[in-house]
Amino acid sequence: MPRQKFTDLWISSRPAPARGRIDYSDAICPGLQLRVTSRGVKTFSLIFRHGHMQRHTLGRYPRLGLAEARRQAMRLMREVAETEKTGKATLLTFSDMVHTYADLYLKRNIRSWANTKAILQQDALAHFGKRRASSITKKDVVAVLDQLVARGTPHAAVNLLGKLRAMFNWAVGRDMLVANPCLGIKPPAKTTQRDRVLTDAEIAAVWNACDKVAQPFGVMVRMLMLTGARRNEIANMRRSEVLGDIWTLPAERSKSGRANALPLPPTAIAILTSLPDHGATSYMFSTTRGEKAASNFAKNKRALDEASGTSGWTLHDLRRTARTKLSEIGIDRETARRIIGHAGDTLDETYDRATHEPAKRAALAHLAAHIDAIVYQASNDRSSACLNPQ
Repeated sequence: MPRQKFTDLWISSRPAPARGRIDYSDAICPGLQLRVTSRGVKTFSLIFRHGHMQRHTLGRYPRLGLAEARRQAMRLMREVAETEKTGKATLLTFSDMVHTYADLYLKRNIRSWANTKAILQQDALAHFGKRRASSITKKDVVAVLDQLVARGTPHAAVNLLGKLRAMFNWAVGRDMLVANPCLGIKPPAKTTQRDRVLTDAEIAAVWNACDKVAQPFGVMVRMLMLTGARRNEIANMRRSEVLGDIWTLPAERSKSGRANALPLPPTAIAILTSLPDHGATSYMFSTTRGEKAASNFAKNKRALDEASGTSGWTLHDLRRTARTKLSEIGIDRETARRIIGHAGDTLDETYDRATHEPAKRAALAHLAAHIDAIVYQASNDRSSACLNPQ
């Protein structure tokens, strides 16, 4: 491999190879390399041994200057050397970074910090958990985003990219990392506003199919349909949040930053009563005896699509469907807004601290009855079709 004392003049004058790429090694900073591609792209990276030979991308030149590239390379090499010396994994893991970011920044500055933390801990990022945060590359991030797009959730991919970029920027600003792997990654999809609302036939099909998929995913979906809540608000529900027939979504788990008390209809209470009781602080929807909230939504959603014969909708579309149905059955806009948990007028929210429980109770009971009527009618239609085949 060519070895050269890097200078800005020398780097800027490097011609692109006719094809492929060529790597140059810096004679001043051991391990620092410059890769030049046939397209003329010049990228700094660090080659080091930590268990095995690894390459860590630092950034593109000239966006990342030579002096800064050397500084970042030396800092990372010192971290690696300290790890080897102590025999301890002193380098920050991705999971540690998420928890630190939540404790030191999100909780202090973001009202919906729990929602952001949940996004950074989703299944698609599970394989990042024990990895060193500094080892995660742009290619790794892009692979996760592409996976989400392939699942049919491009908006989730765009949202995740924003959350990851913000967290890595925060870590770089505190000298916890030397580079942000999200820099230069374009949003994987256009963020157009979704308008998908399930039809009555789809509502019935999905409701009935909830009995045919793995639990507690099936009953969790029914709770989404009955309450219009967000996926993570239901998935992370704890038994301590339910008192009698009132479920209170805590402010720290609410996107609006305000607690929201929902009087649950009998159908919803029957669902919660059917779930195993593993203690007051346990998660209601869990496959680990209440220790962890249920997950693996993508796999279960695909099974639900197959069982129901529906497609082209997301779990969040159930929220839009519930809100639409509330309007269709005559619920006033203010009551519907409070059920859904959308923020209202700032001044009004500051001074109006009423729970509006009677109005919300009547509205949610009406919604549950409407869903029950839709499912019942679909069942009658199927029976009639069987008795009177064409």
